[in-house]
Amino acid sequence: MKKIILHYSFLMILVTSAYAHEDNEERIKFWKEYYNPKVEVKNQNIPSVKITLIKNKPFYQVRTQVKNFTFTPEKNMENNKPTEGYGKLYINGDYVSRIYSEYHFVKILPVGNNEIKVILSTNLDHDIANNGKVISDDITYQFPEYTFSEARNQSYNQMIQCEFSETGKILLNELAKKGMAITESSDHLQCRYDARHDILGPFTQKMTRLQRYYHEVSLDILNKRIQVWKDFESNSINLKKARDMNRSLESSVDKLMQKKVEQLEAAKKDV
Repeated sequence: MKKIILHYSFLMILVTSAYAHEDNEERIKFWKEYYNPKVEVKNQNIPSVKITLIKNKPFYQVRTQVKNFTFTPEKNMENNKPTEGYGKLYINGDYVSRIYSEYHFVKILPVGNNEIKVILSTNLDHDIANNGKVISDDITYQFPEYTFSEARNQSYNQMIQCEFSETGKILLNELAKKGMAITESSDHLQCRYDARHDILGPFTQKMTRLQRYYHEVSLDILNKRIQVWKDFESNSINLKKARDMNRSLESSVDKLMQKKVEQLEAAKKDV
């Protein structure tokens, strides 16, 4: 008798669990449709969307190209037509903002693989669908585009280009006529700063403590040297003063690094 009761109880638990599971799926489906209602396209001119990511150093732009669809910021909450409205921008599944124009500025992308998605939506915030499928487009973009090792090579090559690109050669010749070196130019130093900051910056967490310190010190000193030569170029200081300040800043890098090495070595001895 006890065995029969236990068997019956076990069956009841299974049946209840199955119904609960179905119930849960129905609830999920209901809330998805409640929070993300859809409107079907009923004419032959089906809207479409195509997105691309454009690098606009050091930031990005999401380009959203649409057909049979119009961005209508002036009609927000006015109608539910499937041929006008806006795009919903998602990055890695998280809603970011509405899109009302072809180009949309994106300042930061997380490190790693990023899924960027745009869904077309009506003015009443209904996702536009065709045969039940939401009209959207998505792309995957890895940020940064290379590994730390590749980034170091890329940064170095970029700094070389600061001098040997066509722009760099023109600048080199102009400065040579004045008896000046290319490193005595705020434009050239800014180019070197950008090569280090924009390419190596995303990898600071992968650097050793010493590498990270050198990276930060180098950027700081470059920034100060840029300002020195800007002051010279605006006639705020003379050439001798600019060279003295620049020389002092350059030599400070080695001093700061030596001090840091000594601090790290002392810390090891204390452990």
